[in-house]
Amino acid sequence: MNENEDLELAALERKLDDAFQTTRPRADFEDELWLRMQAKRPLWQRLQDLVGGLVDRARESPGIPATAVATILIVAVVSSIYLTGNWPAGGGGTTSATLGGARNSEDGSTQYAGGSFGRLPAPGLQPVAAPTFNGGGPKVTGPEDLSGATVYYGPANLTFSGKLDSSPASLQVYRYAEPQASDAAGFGQMVGAGPAGSVMAPYIYSSSSHDFTLVVRGTTRSPNSEPAYLLTVSASAQSSSNDPVQVAKNFLQAHNLTPAWPYVVATEQTGAVTHVLFLRQFDIPGQGNVDAVDGTGAQYGLQIEVQSSRVLSVAGPLPLQLDSALYPLISADQAVRIVLASNPAGAQGTANVPAVTLTSARLVYALAFDGSHGYYEPAFLFSGTFSMNGQTYVKRVLVPALPGSQLSS
Repeated sequence: MNENEDLELAALERKLDDAFQTTRPRADFEDELWLRMQAKRPLWQRLQDLVGGLVDRARESPGIPATAVATILIVAVVSSIYLTGNWPAGGGGTTSATLGGARNSEDGSTQYAGGSFGRLPAPGLQPVAAPTFNGGGPKVTGPEDLSGATVYYGPANLTFSGKLDSSPASLQVYRYAEPQASDAAGFGQMVGAGPAGSVMAPYIYSSSSHDFTLVVRGTTRSPNSEPAYLLTVSASAQSSSNDPVQVAKNFLQAHNLTPAWPYVVATEQTGAVTHVLFLRQFDIPGQGNVDAVDGTGAQYGLQIEVQSSRVLSVAGPLPLQLDSALYPLISADQAVRIVLASNPAGAQGTANVPAVTLTSARLVYALAFDGSHGYYEPAFLFSGTFSMNGQTYVKRVLVPALPGSQLSS
């Protein structure tokens, strides 16, 4: 091959590099493909082997010009992508993403590349005196709670006597973008609010009409709580039903506020006011409905205050569009080990550190926030009760279900 052909081949190889860049599959394609390659040799790999042989023969044959070699390679690249269906990701309207592929490491354990959202902030519990208006009043906070019990967030010497069912190998993480004032205004229009008014932090939208006032706030971080709205009714016709739950359902339907997510209904009574609670859940294939918990570890959702067959207020999560991505989970045994390892160092037998037996453990979804996006992530919620100085307390421990390699904090 003479010098001119060398230069010509170098130029064509640069074009080939450009072709690779413009036909490159999505970032996690190689990891996902690796696992499939262990089970069988896919068509694209056979094409790759074939092309490799052709190129070797072509370069060994002086009768084949350098341009033909590069043409073979470019056609092979495009053909392999076409036949496997792995074109570069576009800007379509899909709201789901997939898990990065699994691969076996040298020690035989399974390693995961992780979901397409990258590493995520870890959910956790935040001590608070009282919840914000995402619910606004008494709450059903979980099956372990006792009447008059106080949630304890301090250190404790922990043991576990409960049972945690085996967790799935992976679950979806759901993500939303922090809403802007225009998003909140669109929600106000949907429910029939009046023109937008002036707002003060932490609200991003407010509106008043003859029938009700509406305020919307963004994500809060103490405790973690997604964007929420509070609708205070100023004029409401008395319902024909005496059932507070039915009164609440009728009002939600009339104002386009019926939750799109799964829920369970509960009620609590405060004097003459009935709090009707639509407690949020996530529908998990193979697991049924899994409870959502806020930054206190409490179940939460939509709360409607009803008095004398009239609705007084509605408070709950702002409807948001969610994207999803599949992430690997730690095992139930790993979660238990993490909980027991959280015992405070050197505190055994210390008088002001209680000994607590955790008797309940379950899979939940908890919120984490990174400043621009909120994430509903699977987690394990452990809890147990203990008494001190005549007072009953509930101790909760929240363990992220994602492995540490998938978490940024």
